[in-house]
Amino acid sequence: MSNKIIFNKIEKYASYYKHPSYYLERKMLNALKRGIRKEAVETLNVINKMERARLADTPIRSIKNSLIASCTLFTRAAIDANVPPEDAFSHSDVHILEIESCNNLNDLKEYEYKMFEDYFQLIEKYRQENYSPLTVKIVQYIHENITEQIKLEEISSLVNRSKAYISMFFKKEVGISLMDYINLNKAEESKYFIKYTNMSIAEIAYLFNYCNPAYFSNIFKKYLGVTPSDFRASRHGDGSFV
Repeated sequence: MSNKIIFNKIEKYASYYKHPSYYLERKMLNALKRGIRKEAVETLNVINKMERARLADTPIRSIKNSLIASCTLFTRAAIDANVPPEDAFSHSDVHILEIESCNNLNDLKEYEYKMFEDYFQLIEKYRQENYSPLTVKIVQYIHENITEQIKLEEISSLVNRSKAYISMFFKKEVGISLMDYINLNKAEESKYFIKYTNMSIAEIAYLFNYCNPAYFSNIFKKYLGVTPSDFRASRHGDGSFV
């Protein structure tokens, strides 16, 4: 099954909801927090193709309420991504004032993307303060290609450094090996597909370019301490897995 078929399945799954499904919302916010611009924007596009719920008596008031809700979600995502709360809420205040002052329906429809870009840049600003430019470039590449089979040779070519140098430098700065970082983030990203979709574990393993479901399950348990099946079952339990 190709990645395109799987993502078409996800989009069809989402189309049944007037309110964006919790899965889509979490997928978009997770991509925003991790700096995966393409995935975040594509998911936001899917959400915005769906019929908006009516949140007020007039179309303008309704979309304003929807945008303020989005602003709140973006703000929380920024805080979760280690942006200082006072900075995140400062941006929120500006956006809410802008939303309330605008009375053009088309401008309001476009404003969500302006908000997204602002919070994306804010999150990236604080992310880049913690790492060297070389590590930032590597991390961005990993997150932008998280569903692909990421090879050290590709990263070496991207940053024009030897594989040995990259491996040593990355572990020294980040604290874990490059392959551990890749597998950990694949496992973290896959949590949302496991928890909020009906995709099989095999489909999710294929989506993240693992050779078979058993290997994917071993990787998932190694880094997150629980199998994908047990993690999925926790949806119906006490929520002890996060």
